[in-house]
Amino acid sequence: MKFGIKNIFSSLGAKTRTQGRNVLLTGIPRSGTTLACRLLSECPQVIALNEPMDKDRFPDRATALREVDKAFSSFRKSLLRSGTALARTQDGKITDNAYDQSTGRRQRVVQRTEIAFDKPLDAGFTLVMKHNAEFSLLLPEIAETFETFALIRNPLALLSSWSSVDVPVSRGKVAKSARLSPGFNQQLSGIESLLERQLFILSWYFGQYRHFPEANILRYEALVATDGQILEGITQAPAPAHWALTEKNTNPLYDKAHIQKAGEALLHSEGHYWAFYTKSEVEKLLNQLLQ
Repeated sequence: MKFGIKNIFSSLGAKTRTQGRNVLLTGIPRSGTTLACRLLSECPQVIALNEPMDKDRFPDRATALREVDKAFSSFRKSLLRSGTALARTQDGKITDNAYDQSTGRRQRVVQRTEIAFDKPLDAGFTLVMKHNAEFSLLLPEIAETFETFALIRNPLALLSSWSSVDVPVSRGKVAKSARLSPGFNQQLSGIESLLERQLFILSWYFGQYRHFPEANILRYEALVATDGQILEGITQAPAPAHWALTEKNTNPLYDKAHIQKAGEALLHSEGHYWAFYTKSEVEKLLNQLLQ
């Protein structure tokens, strides 16, 4: 698999490269990609759009790949012309979490709206678009055209977070997989147990990033520990020094009964996640969550 702006082979990609970098951000649901978008958009000459593309732009694999090209072009023109673009926002503003902090099943608080970015932009600004399931499903082809970064997180933290919100993975599904990867969707449909489906999904997501260069893998834990400084791999410039981030892997909103069951199943499973995290890291988090 190839990565980087030198590997952009489409005529549109080549044209865009001379004007500014187009970057894809993907990752596992609940890995911190919404937070990363908020932080990136605070950087000079960077705009990060959280899920800006409507579902109609992903009818099938071939069309979706073309639509990503078109979306970069249209959003870049709109941002330079009026400073506006589409993105998932909370009350028209950028947020760092798509879900509220209530107990029980947390509710989604974002919707796709037009948002105005009140910042000066040069023609060469960096435009980041983030979609988790869609861009992961379009790998590896999409990473041969655009710089692509992926956010990952401790697999037990992901399973715990999935149980606290209402997203497709909470129900053992991957959004748009039937359209964009029928073979994977068929495999997933053959698994009955919800937890087994989630472990399969978890392994699949990590597996999609197995051949990424290390520099293109962003760990949620490192994002927080460095107060966002690891995003300099995307910005290619110093990140703001005023961020102060707090890790949420031990979120008290997570259900302990589910955590214990999921943690034990995870530790006894095989999956691509073990290429990125060790069982000792999962065991340590499990003990912290059950305290």
